[in-house]
Amino acid sequence: MATLTQWFFWGYVGMLVGIGASGIFIARWELTNFFKIPLDSLEKSAQATFLSQYRFLKGMELGFGIFAVVFRQQIFTLPAYHQFFLIVLFAGAGARALSMLIDGRPSNFFIVVTVFELVTGVLMIVTGPPLSF
Repeated sequence: MATLTQWFFWGYVGMLVGIGASGIFIARWELTNFFKIPLDSLEKSAQATFLSQYRFLKGMELGFGIFAVVFRQQIFTLPAYHQFFLIVLFAGAGARALSMLIDGRPSNFFIVVTVFELVTGVLMIVTGPPLSF
């Protein structure tokens, strides 16, 4: 079970770092091609605001991924780091799940990502240090 948890942990962290970093630099392309958002239909200031916020969120995603890489040993051994990691992981997965209930069904890719995040969190709970919320 510990090996499986490591695979899911590193898959999740790789996703955070890779998608976070790339999204900062290819935000316009990603939004128009992957998400099919017609940015050119927005006013220039709305485009700039939307892209700024998107890049900020991608930066936060990258930052959390780097945090997980740097503090990987603590995440698996120290309750405070473990719990912080789980809080952020489940906040993201929970927001995705809430969006599915409120906003509707996203693409299959994002359903798979949500399930992957939830499985990673459950595995981390099962194999990590005891929780003390």
